[in-house]
Amino acid sequence: MGILNTVQYAYVASQVRSLATEADPTHSQLCSVDAVGDFHELREKHGVLGKINLRVFFFVDRDARAIVIIGVFKKENNGPTPPATVIIMTRRKRLYGSGKIPRLFGMTERG
Repeated sequence: MGILNTVQYAYVASQVRSLATEADPTHSQLCSVDAVGDFHELREKHGVLGKINLRVFFFVDRDARAIVIIGVFKKENNGPTPPATVIIMTRRKRLYGSGKIPRLFGMTERG
């Protein structure tokens, strides 16, 4: 919430929810998603976000049938994701996998 206002946050949350409706959120037909290492980034820019170039990093926990958000980054450049950000997200994913981060923040499918 520190990066976005309430309307922007709601928009990004709706984009993540739309990913959850897809058969394979890592190859979205609805949103701009790219692979970064062994996780993915939802890329959002312009529109309701204005000049904010936002990346929502996630991976799919297939066992839990959940999209797990491991971080959000306000990108300031037009190049690739900064290496330091990739390292942070890789560490968070590893901590989640080892059980050191609660499996509380995934969005599970209903049904």
